Amino acid sequence: MKYYVLDTKEESDECRKYCLEAFLSNKSGSDYLNQTTQWSEEQQRLTDGKYIVPVCPQLGTFGYHIETATDDWFTEE
Repeated sequence: MKYYVLDTKEESDECRKYCLEAFLSNKSGSDYLNQTTQWSEEQQRLTDGKYIVPVCPQLGTFGYHIETATDDWFTEE
């Protein structure tokens, strides 16, 4: 899976906000729209503490650095 890789919590929050807006722009149904409040949970990868956000297909690169996840991002060896 591909992720945006961000240096700060603020960048992560902004990225997740943009992803949510882009994702919801193509959806309809007020129940769905009212229940969907965030694109993803806040995450930091274990390898370096950088913030990661799953790539939003509707948003594309949007100027963010993208990397493919590896197992060591999520589990300690």
